[in-house]
Amino acid sequence: MGLLSTTSCGFDDGYDKEDTGDDNVKVAFRMAFVNDNTRAVNDGWEDYNPTDPGDSYENAINADQLQIKVCDKDGNIIGDVQDVRVIDDQITGTWEKAGDLLKQANKIMVFANCGTDNVTQDNISSLAFRVDQTKQYIPMWGVTTLTKDLVVGKQNNLGTIDLLRSLAKVKVKMADGMKARGYALGNITFNNYNTEGYTLPQTYNTSKNTKEILFSGSLNAKPSWSQSVTMTNTDEESIMLYIPEYDNKAAAADKKASITLNLKCDGTDDGTYTLQFCNYVDGVADPSTLYNIQRNHYYEYTVNKDDRLNVTLKVLKWNKRTHSEIIM
Repeated sequence: MGLLSTTSCGFDDGYDKEDTGDDNVKVAFRMAFVNDNTRAVNDGWEDYNPTDPGDSYENAINADQLQIKVCDKDGNIIGDVQDVRVIDDQITGTWEKAGDLLKQANKIMVFANCGTDNVTQDNISSLAFRVDQTKQYIPMWGVTTLTKDLVVGKQNNLGTIDLLRSLAKVKVKMADGMKARGYALGNITFNNYNTEGYTLPQTYNTSKNTKEILFSGSLNAKPSWSQSVTMTNTDEESIMLYIPEYDNKAAAADKKASITLNLKCDGTDDGTYTLQFCNYVDGVADPSTLYNIQRNHYYEYTVNKDDRLNVTLKVLKWNKRTHSEIIM
């Protein structure tokens, strides 16, 4: 089993001019995670800390579960890139016997950590996973549009293909100074969530480039409702969990996503509170501003206790270090 380390650097000059001397289409590229900034791809999200739990998990790619597909302009699969190899941080492969399909080639799609079953035109829109299957690897997908025609008998450099994780990341943390005052997180229950998810966003077939996928219109939640899951006696300053997409805005009133938080102080119960997926104004929830739970986004709650519990919720792009504004 191989584990890939991604980067966003370019290929050496002349790589795509190499003559392979055969009738196949050779492709090569690197993978990165969508972050919309110019820093190295694994610099991470705002207030990034390389020792943050889950960091290696979030960026891990199983080389044995890596598939590359050639698609037409409508996102239909027309060819398989085979003999996929990992050479340092470069991914290479071969599209054999492209023939007349070569002139239809318009996009390249990458499927990572999606299992070993072959992705085909018949199953691409229904690719899905259970959350209990993502404990080691997060399913990911990405697309790029070719900037020039693929050439037979040459190495074709595709540059960097950005990937979207199919899960959302949720973190609950205490504000600075609370631990020194004796506070800790107790039991935490996530209420109303999906146990399964679709690997691809709704707009997978119309998107030209992973980075161009808009938040609005791309939600592709797989109905698989579960009432709750509880993490017991965490006694930590923060907790994280990873969940599939959830259409929170369309959910019935009694099935809106929320987090039930038990707070401790000096080892004893200090109250139970509900955190909602919505905007917070002066530390208080505004239920009229509900958020969906969407793939590749990071939902960070910060709780602070004085005379009452004050909550802040930031919704961030997962790998973006700085944000001029909240994106939802």
